[in-house]
Amino acid sequence: MTSLTKRQKEGALIVLASLFLLAIVAYSYFMLYAPARDAREQAENLLRSEREVYMALENQLKETPEGDRVPTSELQQRVAIEPLTDLILLQIEQAELISGTTVKSVTFSEGPFELLQPVEGVENLQEVLTSIQVDALDYPSLNAFLTEIEAMKRIMIIDSIDFTGPEELTQADQEADVITVNLNFSAFYRPDLVALSDTLPKVDAPAPVRKTNPLAQNDGLEYAEEEEEETPVADIDVNVNIDPDDAAAATSPNPNVAGARTAIIHEVQPNETLYSIARKYYGSQDGEKLIREANSIRGWTIYAGENLIIPERP
Repeated sequence: MTSLTKRQKEGALIVLASLFLLAIVAYSYFMLYAPARDAREQAENLLRSEREVYMALENQLKETPEGDRVPTSELQQRVAIEPLTDLILLQIEQAELISGTTVKSVTFSEGPFELLQPVEGVENLQEVLTSIQVDALDYPSLNAFLTEIEAMKRIMIIDSIDFTGPEELTQADQEADVITVNLNFSAFYRPDLVALSDTLPKVDAPAPVRKTNPLAQNDGLEYAEEEEEETPVADIDVNVNIDPDDAAAATSPNPNVAGARTAIIHEVQPNETLYSIARKYYGSQDGEKLIREANSIRGWTIYAGENLIIPERP
């Protein structure tokens, strides 16, 4: 009896051990192996589909013709890195001349511009708000002024137009009243794009003559400091004797150019340039530098009727 009981116990232990092993195998299969296998199959399917999308996009990119790259200088004519209010003022003056209207006042104000929906990469957008009061004789001239304003290359938004129409003419000799219009529009700039400062649009304006120019893009402060150190041109003793045919003149000492001993005074004629004048007196383009230094010309613009000192080649 004792021996039979022992055998029963051993058999029961074997059965229990077998059931335990089967439980471990079932747990490993259903809880570890099967989920890992399913995850691997899903990853392979996802990789396969992503690869197909990538190949399709790559083929589409190859078939797309390459467009011309737009230079940053052209892009800055739409959104610059500085307010460029002087350029806006020149464009307003152009619209005034073309339309025949009269601009009574122009004011500028600057500040941050908040987008209704934030756009990534456009966090530091600034606004130049321009307020104009203009008088127009009739509606066609007012329409011409607004058309010129909207034709600006710069991206701008007209915020408001406020005007009161003239009274109805009831008599033949009654003069029409002018239309006074208050116009507000916004332009934009990105001061954070300092790396593009070299391509900032330049205002076509001559350099100041021995004066401090408040416009930074014309280097007025730099020029004024240089002029203080140099001998003023007005102190040079020059005997002017201009011949209108060949623009020749008398000679004089010129301390502004190293090595120059005598100088000629040349009156600029219409359509003349620094290049043509240098070719006339020096026979080559090299004389442009001498003429610019002698007359303290910082740019390349000269005007008809202006007298230029033509120094002798050192």
